[in-house]
Amino acid sequence: MWHKIGEALLRTGETIEVRRVRTPDRCHEHEIRSLLPRYNKLWMWHLDLALSGKLDDLEARFYIGVLNKRVVGNVSTWEHGPIGIVAHLFTARSYRKKGVCAALMTTMIQDFRNRRGKVLIGGFRPASYPIAKSLGFKSVSDNSEVMHLKLDPYFEEDNFRAERVLCRDLMWKDWPGVSLLFGVRDGWRLRSVKHKVFGPHDYEDYFLQDMWEHQQGTCKSKVLVTERGSLVGHAVLTSKCSQRGSVWLLDFFIHPVSVSRAGILLDALTIPLGKTECYVEECCRGKLDALLASGFREEARKQLKFDRRTLITILMKD
Repeated sequence: MWHKIGEALLRTGETIEVRRVRTPDRCHEHEIRSLLPRYNKLWMWHLDLALSGKLDDLEARFYIGVLNKRVVGNVSTWEHGPIGIVAHLFTARSYRKKGVCAALMTTMIQDFRNRRGKVLIGGFRPASYPIAKSLGFKSVSDNSEVMHLKLDPYFEEDNFRAERVLCRDLMWKDWPGVSLLFGVRDGWRLRSVKHKVFGPHDYEDYFLQDMWEHQQGTCKSKVLVTERGSLVGHAVLTSKCSQRGSVWLLDFFIHPVSVSRAGILLDALTIPLGKTECYVEECCRGKLDALLASGFREEARKQLKFDRRTLITILMKD
């Protein structure tokens, strides 16, 4: 299903037609595949699912630019509710530096705003970073390529407010919510040992990796959600290769407002046989207490190679 949602004047004086494509859409599937470059296997796997409409309640939109009956540019969004991820910014080589990407981004943002979207998240490369910045995107930390466009300055405060929560399995529709959670400035600095995430970031590529490993049986994920559906916590158990036998790595991150609910998330996880390992920063007493209450014990202290902060290693035996 697709709609023409606007036109834009390029720097060359040519007029580009902007179409919004909701998948599945057989009219443009082949053209979108032909335009976009061959990404790594994770992104190609996701692109196949997106174009065929097999992402549960995660909505995939492709904003394409058409000039002389040819698709010359694309900007994609993955959305659930008021949160969206921006991806696949790409312009055909012969049409670059003509304003195609800026035109598609501008139209996409207005369309997202018209549909009552609240925040857009993107990890922008050097070529598209200036465009995103000019349109109001701001880095989540100094000079970070991970940027947010907040269309409602009060949305995050309302989204993360403390209330009753429940725990369930991770779904595709959680992708935007997980990325928003990992972009908050406050809270634990250590967010993922598996993916080496310290401080505000996104969870775009990492989410794909977790979902891929989930279908391989080497990863288990849970999310903590409020009664309104806001995502406030995320946990991942990943199988590790070790000479010591079966070892699993536990990473979890909870919004600071909901840290007291950590036990709900930990209790919902099915801890596999063998050993499960989790890392805690020395200053995060709430996280440590939740783990100890769930049956973990303090095993050792060490510093991770990719971070200078001292972390407590917690292990649990079967």
